[in-house]
Amino acid sequence: MNQISAEILFDKFEIINCLKKDGETSVYIANHIYLGKKILLKTLNTEGLSDKTILERFKREAKILAQLDHPNLIKVLDFGTYKNFFYISFEYFESQNLREIINNNNLSNQDKKYLIIQLLKGLNAAHQNQIIHRDIKPENILVNSKLLLKIADFGLALVLNENHLTNSSSIVGTPSYMAPEQIRGERSQQTDLFSAGLVSYELYTKENPVLGADVGETINNILNFDVDKCKAKLDHLPEEIQLIIKNMLQINLDKRIKSSAEALKLLGVLDDDQIIILNSPLKKRMKNVLIISSLGLIIATAVVFFTFPKLFSNKQIENTKQPVSILQTSEKNSLQKIPTVENSQKVNENVDPKNEISSNKKLENLETKVKNENSSNIISGSVTIDSYPWARVAIDSNEVGITPIWNYILKPGIHSLKFTNAKYPSPVFEKIKIASGENKVVKLNFNNFIGYLKCYVNPYGNIYINDKLIGTTPMDSIMLSPGNYTLIIKNENYSPIRKEITITAGKTFTYKLNFKQFTQ
Repeated sequence: MNQISAEILFDKFEIINCLKKDGETSVYIANHIYLGKKILLKTLNTEGLSDKTILERFKREAKILAQLDHPNLIKVLDFGTYKNFFYISFEYFESQNLREIINNNNLSNQDKKYLIIQLLKGLNAAHQNQIIHRDIKPENILVNSKLLLKIADFGLALVLNENHLTNSSSIVGTPSYMAPEQIRGERSQQTDLFSAGLVSYELYTKENPVLGADVGETINNILNFDVDKCKAKLDHLPEEIQLIIKNMLQINLDKRIKSSAEALKLLGVLDDDQIIILNSPLKKRMKNVLIISSLGLIIATAVVFFTFPKLFSNKQIENTKQPVSILQTSEKNSLQKIPTVENSQKVNENVDPKNEISSNKKLENLETKVKNENSSNIISGSVTIDSYPWARVAIDSNEVGITPIWNYILKPGIHSLKFTNAKYPSPVFEKIKIASGENKVVKLNFNNFIGYLKCYVNPYGNIYINDKLIGTTPMDSIMLSPGNYTLIIKNENYSPIRKEITITAGKTFTYKLNFKQFTQ
């Protein structure tokens, strides 16, 4: 069996920590030397495999994830072979699995709903690519400290039009999270929805409703499951959560909800690209603004009616052949309903000539008032903001929260956005333009706005950037904003080395130094 270096794997992965290792597979936290970033590395030793399907599943996981790019799915960076090893490198996602989250049980109902929405969004992305995960369970769902969720471990996934790698009599998956049709060896994207229903049930109740004393009892429980018998456990949950769980946990495919997209709609999410929560507080707030505006217009009209009764005299209404009604007054035609100065002179024959100028002036003021009311009755827009990784967001210098931020109400116009994450060297600034009634989505990746410095120093060195001590090698890549810097490397046994460097966004500047080549 080939031996792997304890420090560098496959000539490009610098090992930081080993998370798991058995006879055939290993999982590491590593630094991808060429990408200059921390990654998760999964390896498989193909020499002497007891089950050849393991390699096929390993390859398929890489192939499937390479097709997918969604914030709620773990992302593959690259994969390949090296001698007798097959490897996959994933994005590094510092997180807990959902099992740990459930055990801690310190989330609000709204937090739990947010996690379910993200789970369904990730499944929807996979299902749109004809991919069935087949192993949705808490251990394969990762959640970070900002409640960003990612589905991981596609080792058992399959593409709908692919051939089975196992025979039809094999049971593939984790028994306590399997759907009835999965036990029977059938294929359906609805399988993942049944598993997601079990996960959602457990997230709220801390219980798995199908778990038995052994595998046989568990499978029997699944095949005969009746969600209506869980009514007592679900009754205290929010109405929409009860509805979604009951719809996902139907053992009959015809009765089970058909897709992740339909499930998202039941939770108030309109689509996958633009997160809009129906009946959300922001939506209600928007509704209230429109109601208040309408009430204001009605009150203004009533004031005019009682202040200038002659403007609404029966004779005027009769001559104009257009009944004046509050209900008919709208943004489009409200000015048309108000008599002009010329018409008022003809209609109001009994007006005292001495008051004619005064009346005309009042009418002009009234027209101006209505115009101003109409111009101010502009429908606000909103913005949904997300970032990788999380960020504190300020809009027009006012901090509004931590991403993701859903449907933040904004007036039409140009607004300044500021994204800040303490792990990154500087904030990122963006400008957005909101039109009346527009719902805009803004997504930002901090990694597109920074560069990296990687130093390899023999035997070691203290790294200074612009005279500020950053750390001592060996160390991870250093994130820097694009620009020019003075790099100084010091070792007490040698003379300091000074170099002017330029950092470019999205790229890694690599500097290698061997102090032994220099004299004191």
